[in-house]
Amino acid sequence: MMHVEKKRPPIIAAWLLRHLAFQEDESSLMGDIEEDYRDALTKWGAFKAACWYWLQIVLSIPAFCKSYVYWSSVMFKNYLKTALRIVKKHKSFSFINIAGLAVGMACCVLILMWVQDELSYDRFHANHKQLYRTILNHEGQWYTASPWALAPILKEEYPEVTLCTRYAGRNLLCAYQERSYYEPVAFVDPDFFEMFTFPLIKGNSESPFPTNNSAVITERTAKKYFGNEDPIGKVLKINNDTELFVTGIIKDVPTNSHMNFDILAPVQLFGEETLTDWSLGSSAYIMLHENASPDVFREKISGVIMKYDTRTKAKNIADIQPLSRIHLYDLRGGGNIVYVYIFSTIAAFILLIACINFMNLATARGGMRAKEVGMRKVVGARRSNVIKQFLGESLLLSVIALCVAIGLVVLLLKPFNTIAEKNLTLDPGMGLSILLGLLGITIFTGIISGSYPALFLSSFQAVRVIKGNYFKGSQKPLLRKGLVVFQFTIAIVLIIGTVIIYKQLNYIRNKELGFNRNQVISLRMNNDIRANMSAFKDEIKRYPSVINMTSATSQPTQVGNINPVYWEGRGPDQYETMRFVAMDVDYIKTFEMEVVDGRDFSEDLQTDTQNYIVNEEAVKFMGLKNPVGKLFSIWDREGQIIGVVKNFHSRSLHNDFEPVVLTMTQNWGHNFVFIRIRPEYTSRTLSDLEGIWKKFVPDYPFNYQFLDESFEALYRADRRTGILFKYFTILAIFISCLGIFGLAAFTSEQRTKEIGVRKVLGASIPHITTLISKEFMILLTLANGIAWPAAFFLMHKMLSNYAYRTEMSFWIFLLAGGLAYAVALMTVSYQAIKAARTDPVNALRYE
Repeated sequence: MMHVEKKRPPIIAAWLLRHLAFQEDESSLMGDIEEDYRDALTKWGAFKAACWYWLQIVLSIPAFCKSYVYWSSVMFKNYLKTALRIVKKHKSFSFINIAGLAVGMACCVLILMWVQDELSYDRFHANHKQLYRTILNHEGQWYTASPWALAPILKEEYPEVTLCTRYAGRNLLCAYQERSYYEPVAFVDPDFFEMFTFPLIKGNSESPFPTNNSAVITERTAKKYFGNEDPIGKVLKINNDTELFVTGIIKDVPTNSHMNFDILAPVQLFGEETLTDWSLGSSAYIMLHENASPDVFREKISGVIMKYDTRTKAKNIADIQPLSRIHLYDLRGGGNIVYVYIFSTIAAFILLIACINFMNLATARGGMRAKEVGMRKVVGARRSNVIKQFLGESLLLSVIALCVAIGLVVLLLKPFNTIAEKNLTLDPGMGLSILLGLLGITIFTGIISGSYPALFLSSFQAVRVIKGNYFKGSQKPLLRKGLVVFQFTIAIVLIIGTVIIYKQLNYIRNKELGFNRNQVISLRMNNDIRANMSAFKDEIKRYPSVINMTSATSQPTQVGNINPVYWEGRGPDQYETMRFVAMDVDYIKTFEMEVVDGRDFSEDLQTDTQNYIVNEEAVKFMGLKNPVGKLFSIWDREGQIIGVVKNFHSRSLHNDFEPVVLTMTQNWGHNFVFIRIRPEYTSRTLSDLEGIWKKFVPDYPFNYQFLDESFEALYRADRRTGILFKYFTILAIFISCLGIFGLAAFTSEQRTKEIGVRKVLGASIPHITTLISKEFMILLTLANGIAWPAAFFLMHKMLSNYAYRTEMSFWIFLLAGGLAYAVALMTVSYQAIKAARTDPVNALRYE
């Protein structure tokens, strides 16, 4: 049979393959290459020989790639098999390692989704970079409301402004046939639809408001009122007196919008007289030219209000705020950029703690495989093979942890949304960016965590590793101990932060406000009630379960009205501004405020409708020693100060006491009815009140709110922060315990022979347990020493947002430190007792 020689790949491909894939000695291969090259040189000359040489290289590339991929896949398969065997063999170790990293990754993903949602507010608008809200600095205080006339003036007189709209949000009763609900209604100018990206899915996009009685509604509202009917042309009745024809439907407002409305109507419904007024009435938005400089524009418009508003010489400075900054820098306290920084830092720290824990455990367990490494080297494995094996196992655990983390995110997203009051979803765009980031973190963590045992153990000679003295002179305990100190420093800071936040919230809940907010029902006023207020009040007060009743322009915790005031000795050019509440005669009695000087309003004195009561802060502000009897005016309504009430918090406790004026005038319409009831008859009283309400205003639903609920709403964001802080603190402590568990295991392994000797010499289990645990208590002491000042500084910064704040008592720091000690001691004790109970014969068998 004829022998056919098997065709081999070009010699260069063989050399490259063997040299790169197997790291074989290449001297003989290079000799073959040189011999072939010399033959070609003799045969064809230098130029042709060089061409032949490079041609061999080009021809070798496909064969090399094919061979290298094959051998790489074989090697990868072998590494993967070994890694899976190790994972299966050490189930508890693998579970702890994967669980810690997976929990850290899942926490990081959830927080980053929350942060990304906060940062995404109002960025879905195509023109968001050119859109701004006008704001007002009035005598040093900032307001989001603008004069009605401001936006059109800016568009008319300043070429930088291309479009403008006013935005007046109201909560109004909307009715269609038998369906009636209170809805958020926004009154806007026609430019609104060009400025903002709220897609119109039905109607005329060029003229959404063909008449002043038009309305554009959201999809949700269309379904709510009209079901499957076509809503175009249907009539919605607003507050039972205004009819609006539905002329368009837009998509529902995204959750990451600072605007909240379900119905849009023309602002022209307010009338020309109102829209040309310079009193504060609505928010306003403008769109600047693409090339306009916002800073230059700010300077140009700063004095525009004082130019046109000649009623007073108030220093009203106009300014603008970028649309994308409104949510996080909202002057009314909507979002808070501080929370974004706080939770971004927490996410980074939790993931870092998880990675540290992963590295500690990988290091601790790596030492136990020293003899395996020695045997591998004996049978011919190179150092590179050992490194690849360790890194492969570490990467495998990291990838498994990533898969578990994604599953945890899916599982926890719904409860997280409930706590954070969000509607986050794993949307493909957002999910892809976070997933790619996590994939990078996974690879990084796997390489870093596997690199130390791989490089450390693979560096020793096989004989030394097998003999078991590979640790001598090669330990790096400071790094591992430092990582554990860092872990617990972060955990202690989070514990302190959680306790202080809850203490502050409890302080707010129980602080004396200057009035009694408990058992007070708040009802929204309407025109029918205003017209029959006297009869309505008499009907309600006849019930024995009702203690008192009043009406006013605003709730006592949210006094937003402000006007110029004058008092005796100051002329029109020397006015100041104060917040004011217009109310009826029973306001002070209903809220159980304390009159500290003078008297309360009296219904028997008709002149009291012109008089005023001020709070103590107003007296201090005016510098009056004996304020009762002094002349006082709001605008040109001159009267006398007849009393002084004790200071009460007219806004949230983020703010200090402010000067407040109480007046009985009816010129400013009352917006709320407040009813104080007896606590023992709450359910029955609510039923009775609903019956009276339907008797006087049958067309309006009976919607009530307890005043303490609206008070709690002022601190919803703070309460949310506290809850999230608590859960992430628990998880950080859990992951930190895994880290200290790893270090305890590593230490116990290193000191096996020492423990054996001590037991032979008579040491007891408690003595050995104390010996091992003492080292970790020192680490915890160092962590407390770092965490306490860091937590004090951070919490001091956070509490500075409150004008009234709790004290950072020393017991909080002791509690956090003690809790860290207790958790760490329980974690370490397991490994310490396990090591102490080991038979010394096993440790000293080969000595």
